[in-house]
Amino acid sequence: MTFALIYHDIAELSEVERVGFPGLAAARYKLEPRQFEAHLDAIATAGVQVGLLSERPHASLTFDDGGASALSAAEALERRGWRGHFFVTTGRIGTPGFMSADEVAELARRGHEIGSHSDSHPTYIGSLPRPELAREWTVSREILTGILGRPPTTAAAPGGFVSPPVIEEAARAGYELLMTSEPAHRPARHDGMLVHGRYTVWSTTSAARAAAYARGEVGARAGLWLAWQAKNVPKRISPRVYETVRQAWARSGPDRLRRRR
Repeated sequence: MTFALIYHDIAELSEVERVGFPGLAAARYKLEPRQFEAHLDAIATAGVQVGLLSERPHASLTFDDGGASALSAAEALERRGWRGHFFVTTGRIGTPGFMSADEVAELARRGHEIGSHSDSHPTYIGSLPRPELAREWTVSREILTGILGRPPTTAAAPGGFVSPPVIEEAARAGYELLMTSEPAHRPARHDGMLVHGRYTVWSTTSAARAAAYARGEVGARAGLWLAWQAKNVPKRISPRVYETVRQAWARSGPDRLRRRR
C-alpha cells in the first residue's frame, strides 16, 4: 500500500498571489520553500521509499493545480532521487502563475508523471451535471495528449468533493487512476479504474506531520480522516453553504499567514 500526500504550490509569502491560484483559500495550501525542504528532509529521514504510484512505493508525493512552482518542486524531489505526480489544470496552462505547455512536457521528460486536474478546476466538481463532468475530463485529456504525445493515464479530482458520476466519467474518458482528497490509502476499483486517496498538506502542516503521513502512522491519518469527514458531510448537504463558511474562514487567513514567518 502507498501513502500519497497532496502538495500544491511552493512560494515565498511575498509571491503567494503570483503562483498558482490566487486568494486566501488557495494560500492555505501553499508552503514556503524552506518549509517544503524541511518536509522533504523529514520524509527522507523517515526512511520510506518515495516514488510514483506505479512503482508501489511506501509514499508518493503529488502536486495539484499545475502552478508555476512545479518545476522548482520537481528539482527538490530530483535532488533526492525522487519523482512525483503533477496534476495539471489544463485551462490554466500558459496563463500567469501557471506552467507553460513546454514546462509540462519538460516535467514528463524528467520522469515525473503528468495527469489531469480537470480543465477548469470547478470548486465542487461533484456537483456538476454529467455533460460538464465529461467535458472537464475529456478536454483536459485531449490537451495533455497534445502536449505529452500520449494520453495521460492519471487524474486527480479538484475541490475534494467526489461523487460517483465524477468517478464514472473519469473512467469513461480513459483514465486508469483517479486520485482523490479522501485521506485513505487502500485503493478501490470502480468501472475498471483505480481510485486512490491522499493526505492533504496545508501551509500549517509541520514537517514531522508530513513524515508521519508518509510513514502511514495511524494517529496522524486518523486525525486527518476525522477532519475530512467533518468537512465532507456539509459539502454534500449544501456545497453553497459550505463555501460561504469556507470563504469566511479564509478571510481570517492573513493573520495565519503572518504567523508562518
